[in-house]
Amino acid sequence: MKKLNRIIKMDSYDAVSFFNGLVFFAPVSLLVRTQAGVSQSMFFLLQALLSVITFLGEIPTGFLTDRIGYKRSLVLSQGLLLLARFLLFVSFICKSPVLFSVEAIVEGLSYCFVSGTDSAYVYEVYGTKNYLSKMTHASNCGTAGFLISTVVYVVIYHVFNIEGLLLSTIATSMAAAFFSFKLKKEPSKVIGQKEPQNKTTSYTENDQDNKNMENCHPLKRLFSTMKHPKALLFAVELSVFQVSWLLINFFYVEKLETCGISVEWMSAVILGYSAVEMLAEPIIRKIGNAFSNTWAFVFEVASGIGFLLFGFISHKILVVALMLILPLLLKLPEYFVMEQENVLVDMLGADTQRAAALSLLNMGVSIIEIFALFASAALTAVGISWCFFGVGILLIIAMLCLTATN
Repeated sequence: MKKLNRIIKMDSYDAVSFFNGLVFFAPVSLLVRTQAGVSQSMFFLLQALLSVITFLGEIPTGFLTDRIGYKRSLVLSQGLLLLARFLLFVSFICKSPVLFSVEAIVEGLSYCFVSGTDSAYVYEVYGTKNYLSKMTHASNCGTAGFLISTVVYVVIYHVFNIEGLLLSTIATSMAAAFFSFKLKKEPSKVIGQKEPQNKTTSYTENDQDNKNMENCHPLKRLFSTMKHPKALLFAVELSVFQVSWLLINFFYVEKLETCGISVEWMSAVILGYSAVEMLAEPIIRKIGNAFSNTWAFVFEVASGIGFLLFGFISHKILVVALMLILPLLLKLPEYFVMEQENVLVDMLGADTQRAAALSLLNMGVSIIEIFALFASAALTAVGISWCFFGVGILLIIAMLCLTATN
């Protein structure tokens, strides 16, 4: 009973994640646009617009976040997301491509304010010891919301059509915005008064360089984060993770067809791997503070091997088994890298500009991800199996490089 209470216990941060996971129109997100007269090509242009806005807004919103605080930035993000949901509903009713474009811009701005801020907020409010467990618990709350919405959307869509799905999502976004106001406020960020970090990971052999960096101009200190060799490795790691998730989200269904499994089973596969993914929290709680480079290495290399095999095996049972466990194997090292980004920011004395520093790192991730996507696009010419093979190789090499620098 105690374990059950611990699993279902939610604070305001968890509640925000849960209600953000309740996106009832997600299974028919393309249909929302096409039924309103948006072509498939324009749909991808809208997604590109959203990505461009997010990319361009990373640094300005990061600087603003460091001035107004993490909580206020998260509240602002939720407010913008609520506005975007409302604009999506109006765009669908009015069948207006212009409004769809405005919605994409507003949603992109919402992502700007949360990008890096959520990681910085958890790191500051819950501390280094609780970072991994809190991130996985909040993620599980979001996954729980996703599972519920995936099941319930069938009923809502059957009774109230797409309008009902959009209005239901607006209601859950209102709940998320409400709980964002109830978030704990992060501690005041005063240089020299920060508690010593429990993580002992070293990122340089010359500690004097770090001390000198703490005394330099804030802008120079901020951009120094991207010059550090670890920052490039983190950006490569996270970009490979992003491409891995794209393969899972878009090409699992193609793999099912290749193996002769009906695509109707895709919903069951999504529900299955989402449920398995929730094991990340108890695994991290079990390992505790011992979750370090060694465990991250084990899980990421395992995921790399899984991707290598997934590209070419055709046995139905093995394919489905890998489909269920690959997301979990990716999630664990991904959270570890996100935590180590925060540790790097501390080591370089840029903790008072944490949100801007993480946003800058995320821009690096986006740039590298673009190149990785072009490479994946080229590999599709010889078959999607080679995309999984290539990503598997990259996962293993990236972790080997990261381990070698420690």
